[in-house]
Amino acid sequence: PQAVSQLQGLLSKNPNNTPSLMTLALVYERMKDFPKALDAYEKLLATQPNFVPALNNLAYLYTERLNNLDKAYDLARKARELLGQDAAVGDTFGWVLYKRGDYQQALTILQESAGKATDNPEVQFHLGMTAYMMGQTDLARLAFRKAASAAKDFPGKDESKRRLALLESGTGASPALSISQLEAMTKEQPNDVVSQMRLGDAYEKQGASDKAAAAYEQVLKLNPKLAVAITKLAQLNAGPLQNKEKALGYAKKARELAPADPQVAGILGKVAYQSGNFTWSYSLLQDAARQRENDPTILHDLAWAAYSLGKVNEALDAMQKVLTNNPDSSQAADAKKFLALTALDENPKELVAAEIDVQKELKSNSEYVPALMAEAALDAHRGQIKPATEMYNDILRRLPDFAPAQKRLATLYAQDPSTVAPAYDFALKARKTLPDDPELSELLGRLSYEKKEYPRAIQLLQESARKRPLDANALFYLGMSELQASQKVEARGVLNRALVAGLQEPLATEAKRALADLQRE
Repeated sequence: PQAVSQLQGLLSKNPNNTPSLMTLALVYERMKDFPKALDAYEKLLATQPNFVPALNNLAYLYTERLNNLDKAYDLARKARELLGQDAAVGDTFGWVLYKRGDYQQALTILQESAGKATDNPEVQFHLGMTAYMMGQTDLARLAFRKAASAAKDFPGKDESKRRLALLESGTGASPALSISQLEAMTKEQPNDVVSQMRLGDAYEKQGASDKAAAAYEQVLKLNPKLAVAITKLAQLNAGPLQNKEKALGYAKKARELAPADPQVAGILGKVAYQSGNFTWSYSLLQDAARQRENDPTILHDLAWAAYSLGKVNEALDAMQKVLTNNPDSSQAADAKKFLALTALDENPKELVAAEIDVQKELKSNSEYVPALMAEAALDAHRGQIKPATEMYNDILRRLPDFAPAQKRLATLYAQDPSTVAPAYDFALKARKTLPDDPELSELLGRLSYEKKEYPRAIQLLQESARKRPLDANALFYLGMSELQASQKVEARGVLNRALVAGLQEPLATEAKRALADLQRE
């Protein structure tokens, strides 16, 4: 009271004296007379609107005592604009953002301020609370440890100790909390993000997916921008909860919040794969793999995403890296199996010898696509066209862009005049993914001939011939296409080569007739 009287005496002579108004405001704050402190700060700012200490203190007063976060934000932001490098100013602005629920932006600012004010326990407390709400438990633990161990008391000291104790449970000598303990804690402290996250994790381990999802959803009510909780919900919905739409929705949110995080990209890539969005899965996992080249989980998931789009060579490369770089990883066994079964599709001799292995795999996992491809190839090899086409169609129902199945189906359909149209369609689809495949070029060349598209047939068959020698049948279709396109000299040479190569009936008779007609001209 004496100090107040003295200051009021000074101000009666000079009402706009900045030091006197500032000191009076601070005295009123210590006396907990916050309305009078507010009045003193406002009088000061009326004459000195850019006086940063007053802006900063008044922002803090509005935050902690007067419960007006909008005014606090305007004042703190102005102070930050005027004195951006000051640790105290940054701390106040960061704390206002925290109180407004903008934890992501607050964290960046408070990390900067705490780095400049390492011995200030209140700044460390603010950083700890913000990191805590962002699920960054290591950063929160470190900040709370500094705050809790400070010699002087401050308003957040007890809270620092409580949160630190929770963060250290289950680490070192501290026992992990049971589900019942976590349930009790979240009931008592429903706004505690870490307790809710740990409860969700505990429910997940117990197999209680619905309860886990409810815990993570509660976390999002507290912090809608917490990427780790959103990622968990994406995983749960893609997996045990089987809600693809929700899974992809959460995955997109998580990606928006953490666009540069390879771990998030890797997890979301798997979620997108499980949800049937193979193109996005492939893109996410490519991004993750660029940043974590030798991560066996990311490489393994990338291989499957690439394979689902028919990018078989890329899938083989990724799986081989899993085996080469991480032979003892949990993904190595599947990588070995994947490589062995995928190789069978291009190797008819080994296919028959591996039949028992294929059957064994399908017995344990009836949806393992490399084994299904091998089984379909075995059926086709034995002339069992119907079961082979059914199996390829079944694969394409699951993997609509799987070019190897499209290619094999096109080959089988091309054998029957009644299914030439779908054969052509499947071949065209497969070519989008396999533009350099000589077998596919050859098949499309033959189908183009049958559609009377002779220049196109010539182009495709010549393209195939540049990569591998054409067999007698392919030479026949090339020669006949050249004949129809009035390329008679070329046609004569190619048709003769077809006959020399052992062209069978009825094509041989047709080739001889065409050559005879050419001879008479």
